[in-house]
Amino acid sequence: MTSIENSDPPSSDLSKLSRLYASGDLKSVESFCEVLLAAYPDSAVVYNVLGVALEGQGKLEESVLAYEKTNQKNPGHLDAYHNAGVLLSKLGRFEEARKKYVKIIEQSPKDGDAYNNLGVILQKLSQHRLAASYLQKAVVLQPGNASTFFNYANSLRELEESDKALENYDSAIRLNPSFSIAFNNRGSLLESIHNYEEAWRSYTKAIELNPRYVAAYSNRGGIEQKLGNYAQSELDLSEAIKLDPWKETDPSEASNFKFRLYISLGDTQMYLGQYKKALASYDSAITIEPENKDVLAFKGNALAGLGKLSEGLRLKQESFGFICFDVLKGVSIVRG
Repeated sequence: MTSIENSDPPSSDLSKLSRLYASGDLKSVESFCEVLLAAYPDSAVVYNVLGVALEGQGKLEESVLAYEKTNQKNPGHLDAYHNAGVLLSKLGRFEEARKKYVKIIEQSPKDGDAYNNLGVILQKLSQHRLAASYLQKAVVLQPGNASTFFNYANSLRELEESDKALENYDSAIRLNPSFSIAFNNRGSLLESIHNYEEAWRSYTKAIELNPRYVAAYSNRGGIEQKLGNYAQSELDLSEAIKLDPWKETDPSEASNFKFRLYISLGDTQMYLGQYKKALASYDSAITIEPENKDVLAFKGNALAGLGKLSEGLRLKQESFGFICFDVLKGVSIVRG
């Protein structure tokens, strides 16, 4: 049986492969890997490089198969498990990705990246208690990695362990003072425990670090509402929409987020007496979720504010419905 050491091409060929990869010519890397594998079909090293080259060209399913081949040839090739885990996560195949990181930890129990990545996968699987246990180990193994503290804080927040979550967000920020998403998530945590002033400061810092941070503008706009600063809230929510307007034909659009953003903007404009603007915001929300009848009541309020009382009342009735009584059916609410 050929040993793993003897299954790879000579160093001269591997050096050539390395130079090709460094040049960025991934198609040539793929072609040369195929040539080498024809001569050295058991080379885990070449299969792993092939996987990377395929992934870089967007041939993702082929790349997954190449990483699988790598570990079939050499079950101890940890880089291939890492590469496969990251790719499977991108593809939304979280359970498969989880198994890759478990394999790494079995063989290398001090691999901080594996603990961190496994924790993130478990978060995506909504297993936050288990995720926190792995992320807690990750921060011990990687005390200088801001991302591990950030990820650990996210799970602690989901577990409603607010004090520990805040402590870990602060650790992440201390290690990386430019960590805008950590400031944003820290703000969300502080908002959830009604520390609105400090939440506002965190959102503001996130925006200072990333002036195009849509979620931070949206979140700060919400805090401004709670603090009664409606004019500033309207500016922040409008800026969030300006930076990332609704794109109906984009399948990756976060429709619920955009829907709530327009509703929040409309509500703020109602407080400011900007009824025409509010009406436009609610109409935009209806475009995103046309089946959502609740918006009709909000729109009815805006119409009433414009003096169109009968039209506003009609929409509110369409939203809430009429209370009807039938001797046989009892009380019911009829919409429309």
